[in-house]
Amino acid sequence: MTEHGTDGRAQGPRTAREQFESILGSSLQEQMGDIQRQVREHVQKLADVQRELAERTATARSKDRAISVTVGIQGEVQEIKFHNEDYRQMDPVRLGRTLVELIGRAQTEGAEAARAAYEPLRGKGADVRRSMLAGSPVEDMLAPLREMTKGYRLAPKERRGDGDG
Repeated sequence: MTEHGTDGRAQGPRTAREQFESILGSSLQEQMGDIQRQVREHVQKLADVQRELAERTATARSKDRAISVTVGIQGEVQEIKFHNEDYRQMDPVRLGRTLVELIGRAQTEGAEAARAAYEPLRGKGADVRRSMLAGSPVEDMLAPLREMTKGYRLAPKERRGDGDG
């Protein structure tokens, strides 16, 4: 496609991007820029929450205050602490059950903290996805372009017609 400039002289063919921009104008670029900004902000907020959670721990302590267990936010045991000598009086079965209970309580506390930290971000990714897909002004603007380019999806053999026409 050869274009003529404002001086009437023929110019070389325009790139697909130039043609696309001339059809849809700067409005699409602005909307795409807005979507990119939203995605960057969402990714940054997720990274901030992950960084914060990586530094957090949860600790559970036995009722008699003799033992405590600390886990990372992903549930990994980081520390088992014996605060006095009382644990020595426990039979092995009771000590084992106490440790399992404390680990479970600490892991539950950590999981609840993680859930609470991510709660403000829930649904934001879906909102961004929806704005990029059906029902958005961007989708409305792209519909005519999709309609115009349907034939370009055919395989080269099918576009030639192979002597049928």
